[in-house]
Amino acid sequence: MDTADPVHVRADDDGLPDDQLVGELRSLLAAADGFEQLAERMALLSDPRRLRILFCIHAHPGVRSSDIARAIGASDSTTSHALALLRDAGWVRAERSGREVRYDLTDSFAHDLLHELGSDHLPGVHHHGPHTSA
Repeated sequence: MDTADPVHVRADDDGLPDDQLVGELRSLLAAADGFEQLAERMALLSDPRRLRILFCIHAHPGVRSSDIARAIGASDSTTSHALALLRDAGWVRAERSGREVRYDLTDSFAHDLLHELGSDHLPGVHHHGPHTSA
């Protein structure tokens, strides 16, 4: 059991009546959008190989797919398939230069989440622009 302090606390200690609480939660959920798409996108993180690939791309933006394959100990075709899934889901983008394909993260959501998961940058890789992570 986690004994750390809660991240969020209510402003008052009275709490809401159950019916009011349920109503507010339903309103919150109705106002939110894209649960299915987000769940599908996050499901890709359940595969250790794809997660390792994302860590590599986060650590060194513009890394070649062949270098990723060697780093994670997988074949080029297996890595390419995983990269295609990540690209289709919006996690990464590919840039072709001749025979080489280099990969970057697509957005700050992916970047910040990888920091939260413990991914770091290789020496010489720095943030460009505003990011919420250190």
